[in-house]
Amino acid sequence: MKNTSHLLDLIRRSLAGPLVDEEDFNLKRVSQGVYRVVREYEIRANPAAIVNQDDELADRVWQAALDFLAACGVYCQDTRRVILYSREEIEARLREAPSQVWLGEGTDACLEVARKVEDARVPLNMGSPIGSPVAEELFVPLMQSYIQEPGVDVTCAASLMTVFGQEVRTGSPLEVLAAWHEADLMRLALHKAGRPGMAWTGLTMSMSDVGQLSAAGPAGLRPGDMHTFGLISELKTNFAILNKLAHAIRLGGIIDPYANPIYGGLGGGVEGQAVLIAAAMIALSAFFMAAMVGSSPTHPFNFNDTGPEVMRAASLAFQALARNSHLMTNLTVTPVGGPGTRTLLYECLAFTVMSTVSGISRILGPRSATGSIPGHFSGLEARFNGEVLQAAAGMERGQAEQIVQRALSKYADQLDKKPYGMPFQEVYDLDTVQPKAGWLALVEEVKKEAIGWGLPLA
Repeated sequence: MKNTSHLLDLIRRSLAGPLVDEEDFNLKRVSQGVYRVVREYEIRANPAAIVNQDDELADRVWQAALDFLAACGVYCQDTRRVILYSREEIEARLREAPSQVWLGEGTDACLEVARKVEDARVPLNMGSPIGSPVAEELFVPLMQSYIQEPGVDVTCAASLMTVFGQEVRTGSPLEVLAAWHEADLMRLALHKAGRPGMAWTGLTMSMSDVGQLSAAGPAGLRPGDMHTFGLISELKTNFAILNKLAHAIRLGGIIDPYANPIYGGLGGGVEGQAVLIAAAMIALSAFFMAAMVGSSPTHPFNFNDTGPEVMRAASLAFQALARNSHLMTNLTVTPVGGPGTRTLLYECLAFTVMSTVSGISRILGPRSATGSIPGHFSGLEARFNGEVLQAAAGMERGQAEQIVQRALSKYADQLDKKPYGMPFQEVYDLDTVQPKAGWLALVEEVKKEAIGWGLPLA
């Protein structure tokens, strides 16, 4: 009932908050608000480092994010009103947030827990293409390639490009059918992989509220599965998002939303981006009653989050969250590289090491080839990610920084060349759903290289 009362309060504030033009919200509340707190709290990131080493700086980012969010609020596009909570109200909600949650069911269940900076506990591995587009006929073997990996704990569906051969149109009956088709095919993939109780986040097909309100019930998502939706950049919502939230709350569902601030946009550079990421994660918890909160901060041109500036901001923001709250946080690896490329593996290595030592509770992906090239992803990179998680847990930030810099030097000049690699069917045998020898050999080569850098991979 607590979340129901919080929901009613959120709806009331979306209807009665200050009336503001959306452009004014963007410029005056978000952009100028971020600039103000960055200056007042003296947020200055080390331009030479990726992994933040400064605890006091992380703590100032936390204070700046709270200050900024209380002044800015979240914009509701349908009412043109700002949803506002005071800093005291936000902090009270954060104290109520869960610090652990069981996901899945039976022998496939796993526990997600809040972690601290340099925590020795291993984050959960959500092996998945995270909503990336896939052809209908490849959906089951592709998802099976992730689910069958022992080092994958939970998963998230790819996005079907068609449903029964027809292109999906948002808000149409085809979206309802697609959402149900996603649920049916996910159940089949879980069964084929021998892990029927594994938790998954859905529904990736329901861009509007129509599909989610139909298929996010007991016959679609189960009690141990996660309900997702995303905030609109930056710090915006609408009635479709609130409808998804209301439905999930009434089902007693696990709310697993995300916000993906755009680097160089309204938040500006590294310092502003760090504040904006932290504020968005706080908003997802305090405003939208999330059980866990996540992000894939986005580069405006390469559409990835593995570049140095974005990683620098993410490390600072998530350390601020890990040091000052008990929120369960997650980051999605969105590399430019695709299957069959060294670039993808170096990107995963750098981003996953940075994320692990910065205190996240779960890594998502990899959403290979920026998550935009149909079928350019596979379960083997999720296996690799899981091994990196195990190796990086408990590592000191100084050592992590050295490894991240070594990996970054291997791919930084490749990001604008778009090395999207090969589609799933060229790196996996579709009959056995196993990686082909060439892709396996490349992964082993990069692992040996990383061991030489000091990463204790098995």
